[in-house]
Amino acid sequence: MQTTSVLSYGGGVNTTALMVMLVREEMPFDVAVFADTGAELPETYSYLDVAQRYLEKHGVEFKVVRSRNGTLYDTCRRRKVVPSKIWRWSTRDYKITPIHAYYRSLGTHIHEYMGIAYDEVGRMKASNEDYITSEFPLIDWKMTREDCIRVIKSAHLPLPVKSGCYFCPFQDQNRWKELHDMHPELFEKAMELEETSKHFPEQKLNAHTLRGLMARKFVDGHQLRTLSDEPCGAYCVV
Repeated sequence: MQTTSVLSYGGGVNTTALMVMLVREEMPFDVAVFADTGAELPETYSYLDVAQRYLEKHGVEFKVVRSRNGTLYDTCRRRKVVPSKIWRWSTRDYKITPIHAYYRSLGTHIHEYMGIAYDEVGRMKASNEDYITSEFPLIDWKMTREDCIRVIKSAHLPLPVKSGCYFCPFQDQNRWKELHDMHPELFEKAMELEETSKHFPEQKLNAHTLRGLMARKFVDGHQLRTLSDEPCGAYCVV
């Protein structure tokens, strides 16, 4: 059966380094696929142009896929919910589903490269689909996140910001502060989404409400602590 070799591209450090390494090592590499939730940071959207130009230079296709249900933000507003850390439906509906729909449209077996670094081996998870073979080259090469940064710099590419939806509930407080300081309009949208959720205040986007976090931590300058929550899965924050 014909095989298509695909990089599941997340727009962050790991998958950008993997993109470079796949080209350098002349591994089978047909297309990089990015699932656009409509809720990435502006810096990530800008970086997609960097990745696409790099891949075009090396004869590799770059494909953006999206959910048929509109953006993740619009869905949350319509349903009056925020993404769930328990059910993780946002990853399923806005990352996995559109990517797998694209894979099935190719009509081939998929060799899927996943950008999980060696120091994140706990996030490694094989696909449950029989038409997908998951591969983890960064782990095979024992490449850590710091190794990934060095690879990107050696390719003379700018470093991408950490990818992920700007209202992801797995963000730690330092990342929320970055959003508050650098993109206050997006922080306001996230805060509004949280407070208009039908599950608020029992379900929040952080251990604190975002409004409380802003008042007590960001404005008053209290020490921030990094939370230990794991990111959603192999398709997110890479």
